[in-house]
Amino acid sequence: MDNLNLAFLFLGGVAAFLSIAMLLAKNPIAAALSLLGIMLCTAGLYGMMQEHFIAAIQLVVYAGAVMVLFIFSIMLLNLKKEERDFKFTTPSFMATYTAGIVIFIGIIFQLLVHYDLFKSTMIPGPFNTAEVANLGGNTKVLAHALFSQYYLSFEVISLALLVAIIGAVVLAKRKFD
Repeated sequence: MDNLNLAFLFLGGVAAFLSIAMLLAKNPIAAALSLLGIMLCTAGLYGMMQEHFIAAIQLVVYAGAVMVLFIFSIMLLNLKKEERDFKFTTPSFMATYTAGIVIFIGIIFQLLVHYDLFKSTMIPGPFNTAEVANLGGNTKVLAHALFSQYYLSFEVISLALLVAIIGAVVLAKRKFD
């Protein structure tokens, strides 16, 4: 096994460990910092795949701006101990847990189908390396797809973040009144 594979396994293992730590964290700030670690590991994985633009976007947008928004919202809401207590035996938790297991099994199944049962033959996507180079590189292809084909999804996500910020401010204001 070469060093690149070991680095992939290391970053993937750290990300998996941090994801479990994030789910089991009792403190919301600790959970947010675990999520920050996951985003940093993801940026490292993108960088190792020679996708430097995506790695930089991962660092600047997600690890930077989105995590500042998350930590700001957590601190603005000022969660107390009694508000953080959660019962793991409620029907809503059991339904969510079951849905998570079903989604996880679906993801594993799709990976098995995509990689043809791990025979190292990938189903090619719509863009190969030559076509991306002809279109001007990864950045141009990504920008064209984001602002032409997926612009509505992009705007809906930004609107959802705005609504979340407004909701956090309204909830925080209600506590002070």
